[in-house]
Amino acid sequence: MSVGERAASRSNPVLEEKQEDETYLPPRRAVHPSEQGRWTNLFYMTLLWLFIALVVSLTIWGIKYSKL
Repeated sequence: MSVGERAASRSNPVLEEKQEDETYLPPRRAVHPSEQGRWTNLFYMTLLWLFIALVVSLTIWGIKYSKL
């Protein structure tokens, strides 16, 4: 952009609008959607499976050593 174009764009709002349209960028959320919900779901499912594994292993351990 030359000096003459800059001076013209300052005085002419139509040229300024055109430049804004050419450099339009979408919002960041549209380009990079959040993965927070996916990670939260994975975290809670992992906790659930660890709890289930703990209950099963303690139950097996209790049955095994209660027959002494």
